[in-house]
Amino acid sequence: MEDLKQDNVPYITFSSQMGDENAARAVQPHLIELRTLLRKYCNNTYCKEVDEFAPVLRVDGDGWYWEFEGCEKLRLSKKYRYITIDIGMPRSKWENVEPKGIKSYLFIHLKNALDLMTRRLKKEKYIVNEGDLWSDFKKVEEEFLET
Repeated sequence: MEDLKQDNVPYITFSSQMGDENAARAVQPHLIELRTLLRKYCNNTYCKEVDEFAPVLRVDGDGWYWEFEGCEKLRLSKKYRYITIDIGMPRSKWENVEPKGIKSYLFIHLKNALDLMTRRLKKEKYIVNEGDLWSDFKKVEEEFLET
């Protein structure tokens, strides 16, 4: 396993853009919990050429909406040493949905995003320590989906 990152920035960030206050109230608590678990269990360097895996959650609401579901716009910045992807969450996936359904949605799409990112890095001939990544991510899954 790689050394833990020494700075205060998590290796896998999971930022978001909420479409309105209702979207934020429904989704944000689960996203915060997921970020905390990523920082706790997945804060290792999984690819030496990349300093950050940076998925971005876009949650549709009244103010902002992107009208897509799942993963889109995978981008690798070799210059700035990060990889990012947008994850779309339509209203139908958070509005009048039980917390367990929201958590499941977030987790499944984050896992898919990480898979797409690792595939892209390997396509670029980068070495990705997938064994450690998925082992660490499994700990996130167990804790996040059990609550």
